[in-house]
Amino acid sequence: MVPIPVAIVSFVVGLSALHIGVHHHEHGVVNFTQAGLAAFLVINLMINLWEFALHKEAAKVRREWEETQLPYKGREAERAREYFTSSIRFSELLSPAAWTGVWSSYALYDPGYADKRSFGWNIDVGNAWSTVIPATVFAWGMTFELLPARLLGALGIAVFWQMFYGTAVYFFQFFNNKNHVGHSPAAVAVIVGSTNGLWFVVPLWALWLCVRLIETNSYAMFR
Repeated sequence: MVPIPVAIVSFVVGLSALHIGVHHHEHGVVNFTQAGLAAFLVINLMINLWEFALHKEAAKVRREWEETQLPYKGREAERAREYFTSSIRFSELLSPAAWTGVWSSYALYDPGYADKRSFGWNIDVGNAWSTVIPATVFAWGMTFELLPARLLGALGIAVFWQMFYGTAVYFFQFFNNKNHVGHSPAAVAVIVGSTNGLWFVVPLWALWLCVRLIETNSYAMFR
């Protein structure tokens, strides 16, 4: 059995360290900009994998949500805490069915994640399918110059704008649909704000960096 926090931290830290280590091997430096963006894109990759699970196991997510919404009414954070402190079998780490608790827990705050017709469900599943490849190209492109600097910058603008715009619209629909009603401001800030806010703030920084890539036509900022 592997504790879920250990699995998450191992994935993020291990793959981020791989990006940073390879970059150091190729260029002899640990660059804050490359390291920061690589770590963010590793986290995004993990979320993409969870989003694939949301797509494949939508029916299971809905069943779990239906089973927990009444028992955990007013105790939604407890459900999330129980899931994220539980363990899964090592053999199930790559199984989409093992990660449905991520979404059924979050659906206690936003029921849209238990409904394939909602904006939240579709923007996240769509994000997984549309960004996983270009985001990976950008992550490794910072090190290996897979594309001319201007072209990588253009690719980054497309990817990071999608992340920022999708998050901004998600926040709007969350509050416009009054999904925050009935939950404490602190719970909404932690469960909804912090988990989504990273995709609001970091893409703005990344967009600025991509503009600089295009203007300078140089990888100097990563060196």
